[in-house]
Amino acid sequence: MEKQKGHVSKDEVRLNTHSLNALGEKSGSMIPTDLIVEILSRLPAKSIARFCCVSKNWSFILCRKDFTDLFLKMSSARPRLLFILQLKRKFLFLSTPQPLYPDQNSSPIVLDHYMSVSTEDSFFGVTRPVCGWLCSKDKNPMICNPSTGQCITLPKVTLTEERLRVHTNLGYDPVDKLFKVLCVSKDGCRVLTFGNGEMSWRMIDCPVPHRPLRNGICINGVLYYTAASPVNGMPYPIVMGFGHLMLTCFDIRFEKFTFLAVDDPILKAKLINYNGKLGAVLPSDSVSFFKGSTTSLQLWVLDDAENQKWSKHIYVLPPLWRDVVGNKTMLHIVGMSGAGEFVFAPNYHEFGPYIFFYNVVRDTVIRVEIQLGTVASKCPNIDTFVDHVQDVKLMEALRRSS
Repeated sequence: MEKQKGHVSKDEVRLNTHSLNALGEKSGSMIPTDLIVEILSRLPAKSIARFCCVSKNWSFILCRKDFTDLFLKMSSARPRLLFILQLKRKFLFLSTPQPLYPDQNSSPIVLDHYMSVSTEDSFFGVTRPVCGWLCSKDKNPMICNPSTGQCITLPKVTLTEERLRVHTNLGYDPVDKLFKVLCVSKDGCRVLTFGNGEMSWRMIDCPVPHRPLRNGICINGVLYYTAASPVNGMPYPIVMGFGHLMLTCFDIRFEKFTFLAVDDPILKAKLINYNGKLGAVLPSDSVSFFKGSTTSLQLWVLDDAENQKWSKHIYVLPPLWRDVVGNKTMLHIVGMSGAGEFVFAPNYHEFGPYIFFYNVVRDTVIRVEIQLGTVASKCPNIDTFVDHVQDVKLMEALRRSS
């Protein structure tokens, strides 16, 4: 395991100590701690990491649960773009503030280097970030918090057959405030709870054996992903080579599965968070990616999961789309921003270091350059995530809090 560590110079310590005195003393009287917490919650995560090294007093304040909870809440109001570069046996995490209503004159985006993590195999990538955390998808998964530069290798999954494929997804229970890792394999389903003092896998009941097909997404305590099942007599579409296809809904808190029969377009679509609901987006043509010749996109929204009610929306792309995207670029939908813009990005560096914003209200398409640096030229795959939040909670504090 390899992680990026911040270095605090003597000058920085001297400066930050002076800042502590300025915050802690005013005309001979102490500023209330809750006011200090409020001020510090507005700083970047990098500053918090540096200030933890200033003194025991600062470290105590910045590790308090009330501060880390407030910082996470404040961070949700200033989301970021997260880029994960997959190098050979290594993940590189980069981030930048997410542009709000970018325009044609937007300057190139410069990225902050969060951390580097060594892994046994980076081929299967990582899960989508959940509350600022994510998990690798290899047989020995690691849970990572890029904001603090911490990661920990989870206990090895003991399989009945070593050759079995393991499908990993990360979810978060907003009620009990616990992260859970779901592992699905041919020999059953397992869950590991991170934050309850235990670090062990538990077998859980699953009424339908299945194989996840794509990366899941966690929305309001429910993990969604498409899956295939070999079980006969099921009311799900059959696709040659996959079996019965369905949408899986896993309740993180109660650890219960629900399976939905859905139309074929939804099974091919990219799942996104659409204003707190599950959305599924795909281009108007039959391919799985967007290009300059794409004329429209379909959006399916799960309005009522219990009654399996979906609404369908079609957005016709403006003529500007072809000019901005070009004919050689292949884009994938990476999500919808809090400002209501569809965000697209290439999966490969060869298609250009850009992200694209389509505003359905203004009917505009904006291309913004991303300065990934020379290391990106050595990276075959780049994953882009929207609405990433920073959580400065330390792993050891999370494990002690339960």
